[in-house]
Parts: sequence; C-alpha cells; structure tokens
Amino acid sequence: MVNLRQTPVIFFEEKSFWTTVFCSTLLILSSACQSSESTDLTEAASPAQASKESVSSVPLEIGDWRRVEELIREHAGQIVVVDLWSTSCPPCIQEFPDFVALQQRFPEAVVCISFNCDYFGGKRHPPESFRPQVKQFLTKQRAHFPNILSNVSAEEFFPSIELASMPATYVFDRQGKVAKRFDNDHGYYGKGGYTYQKDVIPFLKSLVEQQQTK
Repeated sequence: MVNLRQTPVIFFEEKSFWTTVFCSTLLILSSACQSSESTDLTEAASPAQASKESVSSVPLEIGDWRRVEELIREHAGQIVVVDLWSTSCPPCIQEFPDFVALQQRFPEAVVCISFNCDYFGGKRHPPESFRPQVKQFLTKQRAHFPNILSNVSAEEFFPSIELASMPATYVFDRQGKVAKRFDNDHGYYGKGGYTYQKDVIPFLKSLVEQQQTK
C-alpha cells in the first residue's frame, strides 16, 4: 500500500532538486557572459591604450646642434649615431626604419639621435608649426630615442657643418669624436646615395667590435 502522506514530500523534494539545478545553470551562464564581456572590453581597449602609450613615449624637443652635442657628452662611453633628416626628403624617409633598428640591434653600445630639418625659416612657419607632422612620423616609426626638431633654418644650418644636402648620418665614437660622416655630397655612394644596410651598419658593427676588444 502506498503511503499517501509521503507522496507530497517526495514531490517537493524533486521540485526543489530541479529548481536548484536550474538556478545553478543560470548562475553559471550569467558568470560566463560577464567574463566574456569583460574580456571583450579589455581586448577592445588594448589597441587604444597601446596607441596612447606609443604617442606619449616618443620624445620630441626643439633645439639646435648644441643640444646634440650635449646629448653626445651625456652618453660618453657609448657610440652615438645622429641621423639628419626631413619629412620632405624621400631618401631620409626610406632609410629611417633601418636607423630605428640600430637601437634595437645595439641596445647597450649605441645611442640613436634624430635631428629633423623640416624648419626652413620664416616668421609665418616657426619651428613649432612643424611639430605635428614630425611627431606623427616619429610615432609611426616608433622612434623611442632622443628626437630634436631644429630651430635653425636648413639654409643656415647646413653651411655651419659644411653639408650640402640630406640625408646625412654622423657616427661618434665612445670619446665623442666623429668617427665618420655619411653623406653623398661628392657622389661617393653613387646616384642612390648611402644606405644603412650597405654602408652604415657594417661600419658601425666593426666599430662596436673594435672598441669591445680594447
């Protein structure tokens, strides 16, 4: 004989069990969705955050060649490579990525400094007006080293260092003396001019190895 008094008890126990399972499932699904949304938001914010860090971490100051000389003295004991360039100089733009790569290739022995010569003089276009375009290029190139925008017009600056045109690259040894200047004023490197891969890097590599043995 079935005990009818126990039947309602069994029913409510079964209902309680399935209710618990149902609620637990909803809780797990809800947690999973929240976790997924959190991950998506984090991933979505990462590129913007990385871009913001990239922009803020690329330095650019306005100065003249004396500032370059100060930096060379500050980095005594290291080889300093100074690249003279302009956003209006196609060979400069083409070679700049290889210049940036130097800092990564010789992080301890070499210090890179870029010296921009976009400023051409005139009150209507002061050096500061060239900052946005120069900054944009340096940020894109990830030039995480000292960058100087010249406040002396190119036509005044070039004669002072006896340079006819850009691009030009100075290599200073560990004592701060000019080890070599790369330019194509006399056509030594042909119509294409010098390159970092063929000319600057081999010279720099030999200089690093030479000074490491001393």
